[in-house]
Amino acid sequence: MDLDLYLRQLEELVNIDSGSKNADGINQVADRLQRWYEELGWNVESIHVGEETGRVLLITNHPSDHYDVMFVGHMDTVFPDGTAVERPFRIEGDNCYGPGVGDMKNGDVAMYHVAANLPKEALDRLNIAMVYNPDEEIGSRYSRDTLDAIGARADYIFVMESAGQNGTRHCFARKGSLGYEIEFHGKAAHSGFMFEVENASSVLEMGNYIVKLMGLASREEDTTVNVGIAGGGTAGNVVADYARLQVEMRFKKDSERDRLKQTVEDMVSGTPYVEGVRTEIVRARESAPFVKTEEAKRYIAHIRGLAEELGIPFAEKDRGGLSDANHLSRCGHAIVLDGMGPHGALDHSEKEYGYIGSVEPCVRLLVRILQELASSK
Repeated sequence: MDLDLYLRQLEELVNIDSGSKNADGINQVADRLQRWYEELGWNVESIHVGEETGRVLLITNHPSDHYDVMFVGHMDTVFPDGTAVERPFRIEGDNCYGPGVGDMKNGDVAMYHVAANLPKEALDRLNIAMVYNPDEEIGSRYSRDTLDAIGARADYIFVMESAGQNGTRHCFARKGSLGYEIEFHGKAAHSGFMFEVENASSVLEMGNYIVKLMGLASREEDTTVNVGIAGGGTAGNVVADYARLQVEMRFKKDSERDRLKQTVEDMVSGTPYVEGVRTEIVRARESAPFVKTEEAKRYIAHIRGLAEELGIPFAEKDRGGLSDANHLSRCGHAIVLDGMGPHGALDHSEKEYGYIGSVEPCVRLLVRILQELASSK
């Protein structure tokens, strides 16, 4: 592969601000990708998913109702407008730096180089979809249905999030998540007359919730619970009539998700800790875990063998963070592999980087996987 071209293309994408709500910036990234693939002779379809974010790109070597392989990348980042000017793409030693370089514009460009380096024999036999998502960093809230509809028509899905440990460690299972915003409505009063007048402290109710919620964590099941935001009240001498918290829960098993959901629902619908406080869930979101199936385990062992033939180290590690693999693994019967991009680390920070030495092995392994799939058809 042409590593110099890869780095020039990566620089071009990293130097575009493309936060999840920056539709113009995301579409600028999409414009570059579209041009590059069209120069390869691939078909590009733009799918509008709302005004709040950019477009989905569905890029195929052959128009088809079925895909042997679907690759997935996301064009958005977590960084505000102006970050690309403040911290533009740069190379220092073996690493490259810049906003979104490792999460995941390195994977976006690697997808193109897989397409560019795949032999004609494999291209002729395979139906391949390169799909670029505009809003993964906010849970693919606008694009999920579109992605799942494409994924339901695929046999294999490779999510090109960064690999770990210098490109050698991939991801085949992720935790699921539950998120709640809960409001508490009490009755205000002067705190000096708490025993004389009617009152109900929403902050006290919230405090009891915090203790209960945090206690739902399980080290044995690797289930984590975090009340990350909590607040309420207006003054120290006023019994608080309003409070609000946000809680995030992560879990590996569907049974743990069910336990957490049921507990929260029972708490909200049951008797309050503080008489007179009304509690309500004002926002809830849910992502299922990405679970390694038995079929996936067998395929992972197979591609580990392909990697060994190429002299490329191949390891795996489950992750607690979410990706499009969480929902794509539930949309059909495809084998889903994640963390298949080049190595990147320290995501969402000023120190985010991509490891240049991981790019060529990443592309070479994926090309070999596709050649093997093509030969089996």
